[in-house]
Amino acid sequence: MNKSPFNMLKLGVVSCATIIGVSASVLPMTGMAFADAVDTKTKVVISAPITAVPMNTRIQVKEVILTSNTKNLVTNIKVPQIVGMLDKKYQEQMNDIILSHAQKDLAIWEKDANEAAVEAKKAGYEYRPYELTIVYSLKENGTGNPSNLMSLVVTSQGATGGTGMPRVDTYNVFNKEEAQRVTLSDVLGDDFKEKVNAGVFAKIKANPENYFEEEFKGISEEQGFYIEKGEVVVLFPKYSIAPGSSGNPEFHFSIADNLNPNPKPVVPTQEVSSQLDLHTTATFKNAKGTAMVSLRDVAKGLGYEIKWNQATRSAELKKGAHWTNVTVGKDSYFFAKMTPVALGTAPMIKNGTLYVPITFVSDMMHVEVKNGDA
Repeated sequence: MNKSPFNMLKLGVVSCATIIGVSASVLPMTGMAFADAVDTKTKVVISAPITAVPMNTRIQVKEVILTSNTKNLVTNIKVPQIVGMLDKKYQEQMNDIILSHAQKDLAIWEKDANEAAVEAKKAGYEYRPYELTIVYSLKENGTGNPSNLMSLVVTSQGATGGTGMPRVDTYNVFNKEEAQRVTLSDVLGDDFKEKVNAGVFAKIKANPENYFEEEFKGISEEQGFYIEKGEVVVLFPKYSIAPGSSGNPEFHFSIADNLNPNPKPVVPTQEVSSQLDLHTTATFKNAKGTAMVSLRDVAKGLGYEIKWNQATRSAELKKGAHWTNVTVGKDSYFFAKMTPVALGTAPMIKNGTLYVPITFVSDMMHVEVKNGDA
């Protein structure tokens, strides 16, 4: 089966976007999702330990509407902003990341749309406006199963006249006084890769005509997923393992009744403190003067295993219990289970090499950077 061509959702530098309004009312927990999402289910019963949790706290969403300043871009942008989390700092940082991603997408698409309109006029043909849609769905608001868990999906899709490729960002958080990211290992166990891979392979084998069988190589440490109605739903990018008509392939795994996620504690930073020698690391300064370092050189210098995921354009670093993941164009960084933060500069590729801001190494990985002036 041949893959269909598609237009990638573009990411880029920060620019200004106009915030038209914030709704005064709080929205219900169910938002919106693209109609072409697959609802084919693969269910696997998972066993995991049960732990005591505090009283459920209902999380809600306020909506920020972004609109374009140009008639060359048609927009439907509804950005979720979470309210009601116990950890207000985590909530603020997460909301800032979600909003900044939408603003960046809007700025890039406005620029591209205006340039395309100028080129169309020069060439003497009719210009059809580009389109950018950003919608969301609050899958779990902390009152369902598992208890006290928020699961949010934000879907961004741009189109230049044909079928676009949606980018799906998921936010899974254990809502407590010190909020923590929830990972697949938290809800499916340490052997989550084996369980999920087996379920996905079984579904593909049962319906080979619906998938690109040769493209599935197994899930990554940071595989996208959300939780809804007691199920873990594992996501794949559109076109990655199935035709575009399938949307974003989803695979459902059942969670045992009364299961509560038990996120492992954040690893103390002093255990991973070390030094990075910039004399052996590729560096440069971007247009804003931000020092950037080669992530592969960082991994090599600190003894981390690095794995590139072409489908998601992300890199995963792992060293024992310590791990992180960065995505090209996405200004959101974390280490272990610490709160994701924006550092002001997204990872980027230059001459085939993935670079991250040096503050990711010093501030997020808590590594002392020495012997360089980048």
